[in-house]
Formats: sequence, C-alpha cells, structure tokens
Amino acid sequence: MVFMVRNKKTQQRGITLLELLVVAALASILLAVVFPSVRSGLGTLELRSSARRLAAAAKYARDQAIYRQSFFQLEIDTESGTISVMDMDATTETNATGQSGSVIRRSFELPATVRIGEILPDEEDAPSRIRRFLFSPDGGSDPFQVVLENPRRKVQVSTDPLTGFPKVDDL
Repeated sequence: MVFMVRNKKTQQRGITLLELLVVAALASILLAVVFPSVRSGLGTLELRSSARRLAAAAKYARDQAIYRQSFFQLEIDTESGTISVMDMDATTETNATGQSGSVIRRSFELPATVRIGEILPDEEDAPSRIRRFLFSPDGGSDPFQVVLENPRRKVQVSTDPLTGFPKVDDL
C-alpha cells in the first residue's frame, strides 16, 4: 500500500494580496501611458471625419446642381462652425399645387474640438464670418480651400479648379 503525503503548499490555490497589488499597479501605469495617445487619436478621427463631411457637402452641392440643373450654394459659417448646402432656385419654383417651394437646405455642425482655420481665396471686400461658394448647373464652381484644425493637426479640403471635385489632404 502506497501512502501519499500531501504538502500544505500544494493544497493552497489562488493569489496573494501582494500579487494582486502588483498587477493593479502595472495596469494603472499602462492606462496612464496609453490613455493620452487614445485621446489624441480620437481628436484626429473627429478632424478627418469633419473634413470628409465638408468634402461630401461640396460634392453633394456639385452633384445636385448638375442633376437638378439649378444653382446650389455651399455656405460655411466660421463663427458657429456650420456647413450648409442650399438650392438657390428652390424658392422660385412651385410644386404641383401651385404653392412656392421652400429652400432645400442641409447642414451640419463641426465638433467642438474642430475649428475652421482659414478659407481661401481671401475675400477682397469686407471679410465676413459666412463664406458662400456657388455651384452652377454645368458642374463648375470657383475653386476654394478650407483648412480645418484641432490643437494638434490641420486638414485641407480643396476643390479641383477644372472638375470642381473636392479632395481632403493632411497638412
């Protein structure tokens, strides 16, 4: 008959308080190092997303101007951070019942961390907080550049002078 002698150390299972404290300290150090970089990554994501939305608004204005054969306007309010697209001919059209139509307007606001740095070309007259760019039924528009920025980065949305097609570039 074989007798097995069990040692008290082999019967204990689990972790000690010291091991638990070491793991908690390592996890808090890791979070302290990683959190700022995640936060800046979210700011960059908001900036690029806003630039893509602005480019999409310019493309929408161009496409609708061609499709509806009417003038569309891209309006950028630098103070409130609002981007709008409007059908300039909608107020003069009438619907089937003879009532005048309302202005077709689509807008969005930029996030609080994103601001409009500059809009080119500069206004020669009196610079205002609202800039407007007209898209014609033939797809043409005046070329423009809008710089969006946050505390760490800048992104430029510009239109091609020949095609009017918008593009987004990092600065």
